[in-house]
Amino acid sequence: MTKTSKTIKPWLWRIVLVVSLGVIFWLAVFQTFTGEHTKDIIQHISGMTENHAYAMNVIVRKSAHILIYGLLGVLLYIVIRHHSITYAWLGATLIAALDEWHQSFVPDRTPLAQDVILDSLSAFLFVLLFVYIKRRR
Repeated sequence: MTKTSKTIKPWLWRIVLVVSLGVIFWLAVFQTFTGEHTKDIIQHISGMTENHAYAMNVIVRKSAHILIYGLLGVLLYIVIRHHSITYAWLGATLIAALDEWHQSFVPDRTPLAQDVILDSLSAFLFVLLFVYIKRRR
């Protein structure tokens, strides 16, 4: 690896992190991503009953939380110079809490403490898995 590629790589990860944070903030603004709206879309596309569409909606939305905040935790871990699991986890948890607080100002959006807990746990587990895989190489 050349000296130039070593200096560019950290900046690339920082840019990916900033863009990711922007996307999370941006998604929270739209009423399109309310639970009721996404349930209606699932019901319309799949033809499911309302109860089945509601259950599928919960699975899809919580899976999105797990994936988004798990990857965010890994990004934070990569960007933090000391590669601290604790700081990456706390950073992702803080961002999750701020995101839910931000949603409290958006009509038809409901902030949930359960989402912060799910996001925090997801970030922690993804970072642990990332570190485990990285160390096994």
